[in-house]
Amino acid sequence: MSKQSTSTVYGMPFGKNPRDGQRKVFETAEDIACRSINVQLPTGYGKSFVNAGVYSILKKQNRVNRLLVIVPTSAQNEQYIKDGPADLKDACAEGNLAIHDVKFGGIQAIKHHRNGTRQVFVITVQSLLHSANDVVKTMMQSGNWMVTVDEYHHYGVEKSWGKVVTNLPYAFLLAMSATPYRATDDSAFGAPNVVVSYREAVKAGCVKELCGHSYLYKIDALLPDKSIITMTTDDLISDVGSCSPDAIERHAIERSMRWSPKYVSPLVSHPIERMHGERIKSGEKLQVIIGAMCVSHATLVCEQVKSMYPELSVDWVGTGENGRKPEENQAVLERFCPKKDEHGRRIPTLDILVHVGMAGEGLDSIHVSEIIHLNKASINNSNNQENGRAARFLKDQGGKPIIGNINFDSSSEYATKGYIGNAIMDAMDNLPASVNENDPEGEDHDYEPLPDKPAIQIWNMELEHIDSGSPEVTRMAKILANDIAPKRYGVSDLESDIGDPDSKLHAYAMAMFKTMRENECAEFNEKSVIQQWKDQVNSAVSKVTGLVIKVVRGENRRFEKTFVGDIKRQINTRKRMAVGKVENDIDVMKKHFQWLKNLESEIIETKEVPTWLL
Repeated sequence: MSKQSTSTVYGMPFGKNPRDGQRKVFETAEDIACRSINVQLPTGYGKSFVNAGVYSILKKQNRVNRLLVIVPTSAQNEQYIKDGPADLKDACAEGNLAIHDVKFGGIQAIKHHRNGTRQVFVITVQSLLHSANDVVKTMMQSGNWMVTVDEYHHYGVEKSWGKVVTNLPYAFLLAMSATPYRATDDSAFGAPNVVVSYREAVKAGCVKELCGHSYLYKIDALLPDKSIITMTTDDLISDVGSCSPDAIERHAIERSMRWSPKYVSPLVSHPIERMHGERIKSGEKLQVIIGAMCVSHATLVCEQVKSMYPELSVDWVGTGENGRKPEENQAVLERFCPKKDEHGRRIPTLDILVHVGMAGEGLDSIHVSEIIHLNKASINNSNNQENGRAARFLKDQGGKPIIGNINFDSSSEYATKGYIGNAIMDAMDNLPASVNENDPEGEDHDYEPLPDKPAIQIWNMELEHIDSGSPEVTRMAKILANDIAPKRYGVSDLESDIGDPDSKLHAYAMAMFKTMRENECAEFNEKSVIQQWKDQVNSAVSKVTGLVIKVVRGENRRFEKTFVGDIKRQINTRKRMAVGKVENDIDVMKKHFQWLKNLESEIIETKEVPTWLL
């Protein structure tokens, strides 16, 4: 494993090199006359490292010795407890870096503070306002506190959240947000004095380039008299008088309306087909987030997507009276955005997340390449935060950056105000749409053909960091020490050798451990490559099916849900007749992929669908 580059900031060799915007914050914080900084950094730019770096610098200056981080949600609270210590370590913060949850352990928080056994604390703003307010007041009677407010756009100067934070007796205040805009211009922390625009972050290679796509979206509602009403999102919200998910749900219940899954809009199908294509080219397990209008709408969308793309895993989350229990929502979110493994990777098991207001702040997704707004896509912090889930930088196997696509209804504000193509990145900074460079027609990009061969990931086991003193090697040494024939290892004193990293025992243990892990890696890759080929062939079927629909039904028209299944069945039947069944054999699957590539080329060249598909 290659070592991270380091950078000296205020005399400290940081564990990683700060980005330009991060460095600007650090340089501002170094000024002893500075008591607060208001920062605007795009999602994925590294706000957590900024927080850790500022605290480390101020602590070295003896200006602070405690850190209280205030977050808006419980999910972000848990994420900071888990990920925060690594950022603090990279920022060379000294002392115990474990993070204490104030809400969970109030009395313990006070003890830890007074005894000096913890220096970093985290709390949700709701807990600060209610249950844990007295605990925080007691803690802050002593010590020099830095207070960090994450996602500060929630805080109005005259609102309770804003007042409770600004009245804290802090020595230094750091306020951060990717979207600091408030419609009433009443931020409790004023305007940001350090700003990194989204386009600047893209240019620096810190976040994904975003591209906006506009499609027609309509939904059918079945009434008790069996009549059908076809509505746009705006039509429905106008009838309801609100875009609140609960209000839309009540409206549907009161009118005894049921959503019909029969017709599928291109706003649903095109982005998923594009994701399939990007999976084939990139080799990455890309994901999709779909925002629904209410819980019953979310379940409808799940039904549609599952029936059209059975090769993909799909689930939904939502709160409220008609939603799921918190633990059920959490389980789904963890499948979509799981914890990092021992190698720092997230390996999701959910391809598509349909949500009702639950895929914004705090969802630390990396593999999302498509955001679909089936709810009202107004220009606001909530929707921009959701777009930010597709912002985290990711490269394909060839080193090419992957693009994040933002998809919305043609009647939405994003569309009518011109945030098409790369102009959607202006929306992220609350700016008017600039001249469109990517997509002047406001339509979807041309169909991109399948690559000659799909990208397949090979998992490289990183063992360079393993040495004779590593915990894994020590465990292996203990196993070897109990071997029935220890003499064959050239070991004389097993007890002393177990604790001696320079012993022959540890040398044998290190060699055996590496061999074991390399064998595991080889076995994993053999199975993984076969499964990836299967997945890529399935993705290619879906992508060619999308091409057939475009040719037969047109670019921006709805189509029957069953139409997709019918086309896939005919393609798979014809393919099986031509090249045989799909087997757990790479050569066989290469033939299946090439057959699909040939079919695609024929349709593109003739601009017609073969008669056997009609």
